[in-house]
Amino acid sequence: MNAEELLQKYDAGERNFEGINLAHVNLAGADLSGINLSKANLVEANLSGANLSQANLREANLARVNFTEANLCHAILLKANLTEAQFGYASLIGAVLIEANLVNAFMFNAVVTDANFTDALMKGVVMPDGSDYQQVLV
Repeated sequence: MNAEELLQKYDAGERNFEGINLAHVNLAGADLSGINLSKANLVEANLSGANLSQANLREANLARVNFTEANLCHAILLKANLTEAQFGYASLIGAVLIEANLVNAFMFNAVVTDANFTDALMKGVVMPDGSDYQQVLV
């Protein structure tokens, strides 16, 4: 499925896209609030400026995804692979990132108020204030 097909189905009211392959897709600026992309493959997708509020991204492969300025408020990212994902200026207010893999993710200037990072793998993460996660723990 490509971006155009996904957006057409979403606009027609479909929300369940569990397990879909959207690697390298460009959905910059798309309104996908409440979408179910659990277990989906979105490796290297462009979701900059997208509205993914209340989206289900549980166990999705989101490695190297561009989430710059995206709205991920109250999104479920439980056990998601977010290795090297870009979250600059993104909003993750109330997002659930329990057991997510955030190795080398870039979160500079991201808003993470009330986000749940319990048991998340965060080695090398650049935090919202620009510090390295490992430095924050020291």
